[in-house]
Amino acid sequence: MSCNGCRVLRKGCSETCIIRPCLQWIETAEAQAHATLFVAKFFGRADLMAFISAVPTHQRPALFQSLLFEACGRTVNPVNGAVGLLASGNWHICQAAVDTVMRGGNLRPIQTELLARALNAPPPRSTFSNVYGLQLMHPPTPSNVAEYMQGNEATSFGSELSDNVTNCFENCAENDRDGLVEQNRKLLNLFV
Repeated sequence: MSCNGCRVLRKGCSETCIIRPCLQWIETAEAQAHATLFVAKFFGRADLMAFISAVPTHQRPALFQSLLFEACGRTVNPVNGAVGLLASGNWHICQAAVDTVMRGGNLRPIQTELLARALNAPPPRSTFSNVYGLQLMHPPTPSNVAEYMQGNEATSFGSELSDNVTNCFENCAENDRDGLVEQNRKLLNLFV
């Protein structure tokens, strides 16, 4: 009998199915189907199978769970994904997205106003640093980024070259409309 993952992917299932062990942690057959379909749509069916095949059998359920959380995190927060939601103290958003996917709901990106409000709110106290000694640090919030950047010159990109490139990006669109393109553009050598 075909497993729920192979059924929604319309793939032949056998006794040596690599998807079946990945879905055992999900309780219902419908939730298994929804999760498999969402992850396969996000990463692609062939890539999903390649990811699962590249991992030892005992780690496949954890891999599938990680892929599901990352796909949901990237869908609701395209810039930072699940790691960004975790780092900003908004892991509950990622968990809610996973629950929505398992119920068969659709996800869409968080509105930027809601995300900005969530980032400006003080992060909840994490028990990880106390329990595991990880010394987790939250990234600077948008309200103190300028202050952080002034105090940390190593991370500043205030060189003359990057100013010219930034100005080119800001002004080139206007100049292209008029047919006037700057001839003295500079290119950053990032891989030298």
